[in-house]
Amino acid sequence: MRVAVAQLGSTKADAARNADAVCDMIGKAAADGCALVVFPECCLTGYVFADRDALEAAALDASGAEITRVLEACKIGAIHAVVGLFEKAGSAVYNTALLIGPDGIIGCHRKQHLPFLGGDRFADHPAGIEPSVFSTPIGVIGIAICYEIRFPEIVRTLVLSGAEIVALPTNWPNASHILAEHFAPVRAAENFVYFLAANRNDAEEGTAFLGASQIVDPAGIVLAHAGRKTGLFTAEIDLDRSRNKTIVFQSGEFEISPFKDRKPDTYRL
Repeated sequence: MRVAVAQLGSTKADAARNADAVCDMIGKAAADGCALVVFPECCLTGYVFADRDALEAAALDASGAEITRVLEACKIGAIHAVVGLFEKAGSAVYNTALLIGPDGIIGCHRKQHLPFLGGDRFADHPAGIEPSVFSTPIGVIGIAICYEIRFPEIVRTLVLSGAEIVALPTNWPNASHILAEHFAPVRAAENFVYFLAANRNDAEEGTAFLGASQIVDPAGIVLAHAGRKTGLFTAEIDLDRSRNKTIVFQSGEFEISPFKDRKPDTYRL
């Protein structure tokens, strides 16, 4: 199966223009035979806001025109996409990633861990603690957002809940290079899972973002890396690899199974 991460910028509070760019990338990914494409955090709305009023003005309703356009692009392309936005839901505003398929919205993840940064300073904490893991015709997809890569419990919980692919829409600024260089491969390798991180590569309100979108395999090997370029970056993946949680060095003599050998009763988290 071919999958992709999309690396592109975002125009603050210009959802129509951002939707144009997202739908164009979805079309290109579909034409390239991709089954899934992951976009950056808040790619439809922008991320850096100075106060709650500005955040509320830019936030989008999940049933609004921009999301409707993305839904149509996924339907036409027969493709799945993970797309980020600040979502308006009643009086609340959430940092949200939607999982969209050819038949509509499959699920959403609302960011639980909010750093004191950008629009997250003014966003609301969502209720509920269920892992954001969704069964689809192309595999089981788990979603986390940006800062949540710093909490190993999150990706582990997604994988223990069945995720075969973990999608991470992110807005890593230049100061977060350690997350791209080290955390992403480690989260993939320690969980035997495909890890798709999609970042932006532009600047917003004086904050520059480092790019480095990537697709990492269950051994922690980077299959595709965007550097600072704009575009789609693809790789072929085999989900049987993320379903196998055992490493066999020598059959019957040297085998390790970090998931089977877990001792949850001894952990204090």
